[in-house]
Formats: sequence, C-alpha cells, structure tokens
Amino acid sequence: MRGEGAVRLAAVVNSYNRLDLLREALPSLVAALAGCPFGTAIVVFDAGSDDGSPEWLKKYKDERHGVFLDVLQIAAAADGSLSAGVNAGIDFSLHKYAGLEWLFLFETDNWIETPAPVMAAMELLENVPDLAAAGFTVKQRNGQAAGFGCRFPTAVPFILGQQLTDLLRLDSPRIRQWHDTRGVQWAACDAVYTSPLLIRRKAWEQIGGLDARRFPFCDTDVDWSWRAWRQGWRVAVISTSEVVHDNRGIASEWSGSRVLDFHRARLRLLEKHSNAALWLVQALLLVRHCCEILILLLSSWRLADPRRALRQRWTLLNSVRRGYEY
Repeated sequence: MRGEGAVRLAAVVNSYNRLDLLREALPSLVAALAGCPFGTAIVVFDAGSDDGSPEWLKKYKDERHGVFLDVLQIAAAADGSLSAGVNAGIDFSLHKYAGLEWLFLFETDNWIETPAPVMAAMELLENVPDLAAAGFTVKQRNGQAAGFGCRFPTAVPFILGQQLTDLLRLDSPRIRQWHDTRGVQWAACDAVYTSPLLIRRKAWEQIGGLDARRFPFCDTDVDWSWRAWRQGWRVAVISTSEVVHDNRGIASEWSGSRVLDFHRARLRLLEKHSNAALWLVQALLLVRHCCEILILLLSSWRLADPRRALRQRWTLLNSVRRGYEY
C-alpha cells in the first residue's frame, strides 16, 4: 500500500441525494484508479444528503481497506452548491497530499470502465504543456454520444433560446482539428464540462477555483474554461468510448431550478467575459419570454404539464430585468 506522500492524483466527487447513481459511480472510479501505476485518492463532498448517502459512504469506506477515501460533510450554514463542493474537495486534497499533481473532477452520473482514459489524459497533459485540463467524449449508457463541451457563449444563441440554439447547433463544440499525441486522439475545445475532467494542479492554482458566487451550479465549468483561455491555457477533449455521463433520468435536487439557473448564469457569463450590450440583450430576452408564453398558451393542450412550463416562463419574464434574480 502506498503512503499518502505517493498520491499524485485526487478525484473529487460532489454528491447530493443521488444514492442510486453514487452506488455505481464510486465503485467504478475506485476500480479505475486502482489500476493506475501511482498513488491516488478520492474525496467525496456530501452537500447534506438525506437519502442514505452518508450512511452508505461510511459503510463503503469501512469496507475498502487500502483505498484513500475521505468523505467531507457540509458544515452548518455552509455553501452546498456544486461549485463550492468541488472547491472544498480540492482544497482538502491539496492540503492533505503534498505530492498531488492532478485533480480529477468526477460526478455521480459518471461511470468509467478502465484506467485508460485517466492515463491518456495524464499522458496528453504531460506532453502538451499549455493544456490546463482534459475531458472526454462521453456517452450515455445506451452508447449514444452525450455532450462534452461547448463553444464560448455569445449573445445571439442566448437570445434565440436553448431549443432553437440546439436545432441550429449554435452551441456545439468548436473543434477545428483532431490531433494524435503519442496515440492519444484529442482536440482543443473552448469549454469542456466537468464530467469528468482531469486538471493540472499548476493550472488550477494559477486560474483559481470555480466561481461559486456567480456560478454556483450552471456554467461554472464554462466560466473556468474561459478564465483558463484568458490566462493563456487551453482545454482539450480526448476521443474515447470508455467514459459514461448519464443520469439515467434521476434528476438532482438542483434540477428544479435548472431553467432559471441557466438563464442567470448565461447572462453573468456575457457580463463577465463579453462586450455584449446587456441592456439590449435583456430587452430581446423579454420579448422572447413574452413570445414563449403566448406559444405555450396556444399549445397548452399538447403539453404534459402546461402549468409548470408556464410558471417557468413567467418567472423568467418577471425576473429578466433583475438579471434573473428572483
């Protein structure tokens, strides 16, 4: 068994009331890291789960001798957001493991088959010094491709709305060229999602952690990638079929406000990173929300839950002038 001083990679998992997913995600991560030829550790940040996750984690940890596994419980009145949890897990790891070189962000809806993707990401970052991080071409459990990243957002797709943007592929990753570096197929991408993502420690310390104040949940990885780019770093995506990102229809506790969170975060991204005239953007968004409400009213008979859809758009309409603060 290697000592703590030999730990070169720490995986950070943020968990909140997703026990069914956690039961599969964590063992897959443990098995994959066990195959790495260097010391590894796992830090799980539990954001106050009441679905049995803390009890299961304790039992799982007790049964896994020889695995460096720490479970951090959220303190009373502490920030339990996704970004804050990741930051807390990484801070803990950096203080505990002096020889740490790599940070691996892993989510409860991830599943990894072998150590190969992790080793490929490390190989790539060691050979391409301006890469801050590397993600993967993730798939769903049925084999279909899942989203791994996006281009840096602009005002026009935001104003058009998510459905039209997806239809026109305006938010699709901007992949200019695929490269082969010692057998690793990869491409630079504007923003790569944290599901999962291997980060160079030096880059994390230079760029800083996730912006938990402005981006507690949505677009926090996009903001981090954008900050990396502004400081001269790039992020990459590795072509692989061995990494899964699929929540199996199990919604997180945070998903109830996903639509509002997305709009708030996207507006903040434009405010922070672009020169867009926000007053004009908000005016056009106001027009879009009015049109969406009208369309919903006319087609409500076709919707499974028209009241919920109308309530979401009404909230957006009422809060757009306040930056979607409600």
